[in-house]
Amino acid sequence: MIRAAEWGCEMARYTAEELIASIDDLTAPRLTHYIEMRVLRPVVSEQGETFREIDRARARLLCDLSEDYGLDGDALSLVMRLLDETHGLRGQMRALIAALAEEPDEARERVIARIRLARKQG
Repeated sequence: MIRAAEWGCEMARYTAEELIASIDDLTAPRLTHYIEMRVLRPVVSEQGETFREIDRARARLLCDLSEDYGLDGDALSLVMRLLDETHGLRGQMRALIAALAEEPDEARERVIARIRLARKQG
């Protein structure tokens, strides 16, 4: 495992061989397939292609979806795209909530009232 210092912190990096060894259902052909599908994207650095901890989690999930649910190809890409979008929306929602928390009570109450109204209408 390679340790990479980025943004002032250490991040684990795995070679393809280490990634394959760490996940039971991951094989070299399957890893290549996931990379070609663009559902896994290695980081290219001076050490060559490496994978981050998040890539390891994604590879495990991809294998689970393939093995346990029989997903592959377009279905697997769709599920991963939806998960990525959901993750992004959660981050935006956290940022919105944090920004709203810094506003005065009156502003927060107005926004909450507008949200409730919009949900009733829509």
